[in-house]
Amino acid sequence: MRIRWFPLLTLVLLAGCAQPGTEPQNTLPTRVPPSASPSALEEPVGCPAGGLKIEADRGDAAMGYREMSLHVTNCGGTTVTVSGRPEVIVLDKDRDVQDIKIVPGVHHNQSAHPVALEPGRSTVSVLAWRNTYDDISKPPVSGVYLYVAPAPGATRQLVKPPVPLDLGSTARLEVSVWL
Repeated sequence: MRIRWFPLLTLVLLAGCAQPGTEPQNTLPTRVPPSASPSALEEPVGCPAGGLKIEADRGDAAMGYREMSLHVTNCGGTTVTVSGRPEVIVLDKDRDVQDIKIVPGVHHNQSAHPVALEPGRSTVSVLAWRNTYDDISKPPVSGVYLYVAPAPGATRQLVKPPVPLDLGSTARLEVSVWL
């Protein structure tokens, strides 16, 4: 008797996750500047020019909702201020740009504010997404690398998270401000 209800329950739960018809507003830039091809990039070793090093942590997942923090650390010798959201471009295993909607964070939705980082100090921005399939005709999107600038127009760094971003077929990523 229980087995008969399982397919129906699964469909109801999946339908609740998809939120059809909702398109993100204020999509952030996701194009790689022609002067910097991500396929030619290497992950930074030591302290990058500008004194800021960006790394991703393992993140956390529960019931299809995922979060991963980007940590920016001042590895230079002077205080550096960051403000707003990092610019994030999602790349696949071959470092090709993925067609991802980058939107402001919903759960971590603080207003942008300057964060002064003295040497050795760090702050985080939270990436959030759902591993949701709302169109099974599309292959799943997986982000293996991130191409990240701490601020619009700043130098980008290639970041390899410890685990890939499993973005489902929605290909939507929320990015918070530096907290």
